[in-house]
Amino acid sequence: MEFLDKVYFDNTLKSYLVVWGIILLVFLFKRYLSRYLASLTYRIANRIFKNVDRKNYIDFVADPIEWFIVITIAVFSIDKLNFPSALHFKIYGHTSQDIIERIGPGIMIAAFTWLLLRLIDFIAIVLEQRANQTPDVRDNQLIVFFRDFLKVIIGIIGVLWVVKASFYQPIGNVLTGLSIVGAGLAL
Repeated sequence: MEFLDKVYFDNTLKSYLVVWGIILLVFLFKRYLSRYLASLTYRIANRIFKNVDRKNYIDFVADPIEWFIVITIAVFSIDKLNFPSALHFKIYGHTSQDIIERIGPGIMIAAFTWLLLRLIDFIAIVLEQRANQTPDVRDNQLIVFFRDFLKVIIGIIGVLWVVKASFYQPIGNVLTGLSIVGAGLAL
């Protein structure tokens, strides 16, 4: 037990083993956990959109859920370790610890944004299948337009969220600029 209490890079070997054990455990069970969460969300999707293909839905959203779970657990686990003093340095006035701490939320937000984009794609596929059953082709074009429009909006919100959470920058001016540009394009 004395061996586990040795300190390497400001953390005990025991704390490294616990963190990497948690991450390894998540990697081993990520497929099962993501499939289970996808099947839970399938129930909600099936209530909203009747007759949704279960296998297609789970295959479509399981990968983003899987990576979101892995990234979230890894970021929270690694956050429990002390940042090694041997790795402290500055780049343009920012410490290495600050840079590393800002990367985690950015990656989590990117994974969540990917999940939302995949859900929008799936909803568009379901709506396209229903629209193909009608003789009017205008609704097919409308679905494609709204799918692309929502994906752009979610992408912009995701990027702004990363800027706000990772770089601690105010996004009010950017939102004002985007709304002025949007109003100009609408005119």
